[in-house]
Amino acid sequence: MTHDPDVLIVGAGPVGTSLALELALHRVSFRIIDREPVRSNKSKALIVQPRTLELLNRHGAADAMVSRGRHLRGGEVYINKQLASTLTLDDLGTTDTEFSLPLNVSQSETERFLDECLSKYGLSVERPVTATSITQDDSGVTTVVTLPDGTSETIRSKYIVGCDGAHSAVRHASERMAFPGAPYPQSFVLCDVHLRDTNLTLDHLTLHLDNKGICATLPLSNELVRVIASHTRMASGDDDEPTLDHLQAYFTSMTPPGSGTLQDSVWLTRFRLHHRCVNQYRDGRLFVAGDAAHIHSPAGGQGMNAGIQDAINLGWKLAHALQSPQLEPSAADALLDTYNLERRPVGLTLLRGTDRIFSFFSAPTPWFVPVRDFFVRHVLPRANRSRSRRKQMFHFISQFGVTYRGTSRIVGEASGGWFGWRATKVRGGDRLLDGKIVNGAGRETSLQRVCKGAPHHLLLFAGEVGEEEAETAAQRVASACKAELSLHYIARGDRIVPADEWYSDPDGSLHDKFGFGTKPGYLLVRPDGYIAHIGPLAKLHQLLSFLESYLVSPLVIPARFPLSIISPAVWAVAGAYLLAQLPRLIAQRA
Repeated sequence: MTHDPDVLIVGAGPVGTSLALELALHRVSFRIIDREPVRSNKSKALIVQPRTLELLNRHGAADAMVSRGRHLRGGEVYINKQLASTLTLDDLGTTDTEFSLPLNVSQSETERFLDECLSKYGLSVERPVTATSITQDDSGVTTVVTLPDGTSETIRSKYIVGCDGAHSAVRHASERMAFPGAPYPQSFVLCDVHLRDTNLTLDHLTLHLDNKGICATLPLSNELVRVIASHTRMASGDDDEPTLDHLQAYFTSMTPPGSGTLQDSVWLTRFRLHHRCVNQYRDGRLFVAGDAAHIHSPAGGQGMNAGIQDAINLGWKLAHALQSPQLEPSAADALLDTYNLERRPVGLTLLRGTDRIFSFFSAPTPWFVPVRDFFVRHVLPRANRSRSRRKQMFHFISQFGVTYRGTSRIVGEASGGWFGWRATKVRGGDRLLDGKIVNGAGRETSLQRVCKGAPHHLLLFAGEVGEEEAETAAQRVASACKAELSLHYIARGDRIVPADEWYSDPDGSLHDKFGFGTKPGYLLVRPDGYIAHIGPLAKLHQLLSFLESYLVSPLVIPARFPLSIISPAVWAVAGAYLLAQLPRLIAQRA
């Protein structure tokens, strides 16, 4: 492959390969290079969150990857070898997804799945190819790479995306991207090892704490587990390399009797952790994603998942910026700017959340240990008994809670004042909830399985209105939308629907979830599975107005009047007036 592509992807880990899949789906010309001659067989990142599984399912049957791992069903925390708290995840009653639990699966298996999906497009990664020089100008990016035979090639692309990790060459090529943050003070040991004769629950995360260290076990498959432990407790000095004997002694000292024996290690390494986030995800024609943009502690299994979702967010925007003949240059820039607007707040939120969790459990000062232990023994169990609190926690960990409302120029919703329509919980910028629907032939499918591929999708929830009225409304939207659009109609109840493009919502639950009830409404869904606009059919004119500038010119959504900016003096006058009227109102009531 020697052509100059529209997009050059540097780095072919899970993030880079996910971006390649998105660009292939949208038929964008790209090349993807990686400096390593072959994929690593190391497990590395283990947890694939439910939201990531939903998004990867757009490219292939994600259940094929699920079969290669093990669901994480909960967790247990021990203090000084005594069970202090438990967490259960498989009783939450999650009904708006096909993937209700995190998946523990080796990163090598995740990458194998992504490679298989990419091969269906007849594409693959170029290895070993190293980017040695990256220079951008007003019309593109010039990258000099070293090829397998040692020769150099100059690649000219319109955009370049760095998915090349914490030491990203693409990020270093930018004069405007900084990577603030710091390493954690501790060093750790990671070991993938067979755990024999154990009484630990092998589909749970187990966390063992004492007043000086931490030891965690995470299931991989069968008897294979990952053990992460404080390094300074295992060796005589910081420079000593750990051994399996060191780890076994530490494991025995931290865990209750009967926790088992570590044998036949597959991977044993010492490592340091950092917490960093780039100040901007885009600099002109340079973009960064994944570890090139943000690196986290392993708490909650967020880093790789956030990176994959970076790639999915960016992929369709690059495609539209490159392929839409109606797009003004300023609009293309505005659209690509939304990558930073939408994803950097997500990266920062996850970074702060994982940092707090990790620091709370792993790096307490001596005076804080009693506070932590009291919390784990007495507060955490009480919170875990509440299903609603566990659901809130799972909403964050699963990344179902990622939303672009309030941060993005390209999402919106119908408005109607305080007493007008308002979607119940679901708004523009939120994830598309999933649920069962049935087509005209009586075959069951799901909302997310229908909303696959490169187009935007208009879901017209017909409620109880007639087919002709619903189809007329949808055609008006199709005429106004400047992007490729697929139409789908969803009737409430078990009524018979036409075979083409029509589905039924048998129990009406989807109509209710999106706030429509028995009345008709609409959802405009972006290619990345997030809602671009939502509203009742009675306010279709607001969607049509939204589409006049959506993806065509720089979109400016009229700002709602924020009460917080009202002058304190105005509030004072209003308050004084109300207080003055209070005696009169009381007298009238008497």
